[in-house]
Amino acid sequence: MQKMIFFIKKEITMEKRWAVDFSLANHSALRRFQKNYMQEYASCLRNLDKVIMLLDDGHALNMLNRNPGFFRSERKGVFRVGQTGLVGAKETRLYVYPVESEKVVYVLGIGTKESQESDINEAHRTVKSFRKENS
Repeated sequence: MQKMIFFIKKEITMEKRWAVDFSLANHSALRRFQKNYMQEYASCLRNLDKVIMLLDDGHALNMLNRNPGFFRSERKGVFRVGQTGLVGAKETRLYVYPVESEKVVYVLGIGTKESQESDINEAHRTVKSFRKENS
């Protein structure tokens, strides 16, 4: 009796993973903020990594608003990523613009509670300009 061995060809397709892009951010402002608030800056980036992991795991962007609690919509496509786990820290927000069709999260800027209103307005202007240039 002859043994027959069958090989099943299984095609594995790797889905595109989410990426982070800093090209829309003011780099000198980011460096300045990192220098002045190193722990807060690092915490926001760690939380952004958590959001990226959730997106890579297949969670829908619209289902992530306020879950995790540090990730919230600021309308018009802009989201903020807050810092967590820092006692006595400056309340900090990293503003991002996720583009689902590209699987890219664009970092727009970073700021504190005191600059929140102007930071959000600037993020909205940046997104509006980005959309206009890419339509």
